[in-house]
Amino acid sequence: MGGQSLVAYVVISWLPTILTDQGMDKGEAGLVFAFSTLVQMAGSLLVPVLAGRMRSQRALGVVTAGLMAAGAAGLLIDPVGGAWLWAVLLGVGQGGTLGLALTLMVLRTRTAHTAARLSGMAQTWGYLLAALGPFTLGALRQATGGWTVPVAALLAVCCGLMLLALGAGRDRKI
Repeated sequence: MGGQSLVAYVVISWLPTILTDQGMDKGEAGLVFAFSTLVQMAGSLLVPVLAGRMRSQRALGVVTAGLMAAGAAGLLIDPVGGAWLWAVLLGVGQGGTLGLALTLMVLRTRTAHTAARLSGMAQTWGYLLAALGPFTLGALRQATGGWTVPVAALLAVCCGLMLLALGAGRDRKI
């Protein structure tokens, strides 16, 4: 939960600024951000359905986090030229990873009580961790004077989520 939310909070906080700092018009940057938010629905609606039909969700987790990683990498390579594509990748990935994280709390537990406890713990600590994301990337931006290091840090978080998905998606109960 924490890593996915961190990526989402950073995109919400900084995507339009990243794009305008690279020369995109403010109006278009706002539209790109809005579109990224809109396409999150695709991932958040599709991924839980797929997850419920699979014994292991490892591949699904790697793919959804990989979509976010590809979007972050795109922001490093050509932020303005590919902005609409990066918005799709980030949005579908964010929606998918959120839907998967919430679904895994049910799929990986034997009882409703355990699911509630897991959900409470994951969301409490996850959202606390995620709250550091926008501040940290803003501080990196200010310290380095550009977006390369902060976006590379965002990419590293996405890659870390891909690795975590291998463990979280295993077919086992807690």
